[in-house]
Amino acid sequence: MARLRIPNDTAAAVTRGHPWVFRDRPYKAPPGALVELTDDNDRLVGWGLADDGPIAVRVLGKGPAPKEPFANWLEAHLLRCDRFRHRIIFGDTDAYRVVAGEGDGLSGLVIDRYAKLAVVRLYSSAWTPWLDTIVRALNTAGWAETVFRRLGVARVDGRDGGETLFGPEPAEKVVVSEHGMKMLVRPYIGQKTGLFLDQREHRAMVRQWANGRTVANLFAYNGGFSVSAVLGGASRVVTVDLAPEAIADAKENFQINGINPDDHGFEVADVFEWRGGKTPFELMIVDPPSLAHDKNAEAAARRAYRRLHAQVGPMVARDGLLATSSCTARLGLDPWRQIVAEGLSASGDWSWHWISAEPPDHPTALAHPEGRYLKFALLRRR
Repeated sequence: MARLRIPNDTAAAVTRGHPWVFRDRPYKAPPGALVELTDDNDRLVGWGLADDGPIAVRVLGKGPAPKEPFANWLEAHLLRCDRFRHRIIFGDTDAYRVVAGEGDGLSGLVIDRYAKLAVVRLYSSAWTPWLDTIVRALNTAGWAETVFRRLGVARVDGRDGGETLFGPEPAEKVVVSEHGMKMLVRPYIGQKTGLFLDQREHRAMVRQWANGRTVANLFAYNGGFSVSAVLGGASRVVTVDLAPEAIADAKENFQINGINPDDHGFEVADVFEWRGGKTPFELMIVDPPSLAHDKNAEAAARRAYRRLHAQVGPMVARDGLLATSSCTARLGLDPWRQIVAEGLSASGDWSWHWISAEPPDHPTALAHPEGRYLKFALLRRR
């Protein structure tokens, strides 16, 4: 096993449990190679896998590496993650995250379950040499008939689509169950690995809040929040997204849940230019994509969130609800709350009724605050 010497401040972060060692020295270990990490005084502080990007090492543990072969360690670790999901995912649900990268101690590796389909996505080249072990662990888990690798991470695989690692080719469309609601998944082209699994519990909340209300779902993607609202008893739902393909999938999601799309509204529109209708909505759902992917875009994202909430605030009825969300990791909870409040201030008095973050199958490590990205809140216009 190679040994890499890292600066003392980096070593201190590793000792605290941070999962990344940045490339501030000319480390030469090939991607996927096991490395032990020492500080500038040659004291062993941790171990991990070498990577080839700005992150030089994906840290997998403190202290010395396990004495057993790494493939055995990895397979056992993956199976522990899988077993733990069975203990925290409840209800009629077969779509969830099995491995959440840093939050599960496997930096750069994501595995999602869609019924009998396992979708693997690598955000680090460190995992490429270990794909066979990952597939073997998923076979041992027993539920995956197909293991599919979703591509599209430019630095790692440099191409779109996907490739089947085990089992029959997945269908273009897979239907999963989420708390009993049927959801359409497109493993080859859908967002992330096919579905925004991190909003699953929030969709269930919307289902509880929607009864008897008129609803608008903005940045709707394939209409998960819209279907939840209808199943929860909403009187009418308007689904808005810029992509015609997303609106088509939203209508199909209505149909597979036994809902007639013609009873509701669907609009292909830029939400930032959308002005609603003559009557305010009793529940507004706002779930935009990430608005800042780097530091240079952060100021623009703040302005966009502020403008967005100033725009939608007047569209919410008195005593109506606003369910708003952000997946912009560069914007923390407190700044986001402040921006939401500033945007809504011109439309009267509001109260926070609920604030939450990632669901239980999307853990974040204590020493990795960068892993916290999702914000979700329910507000009432008084």
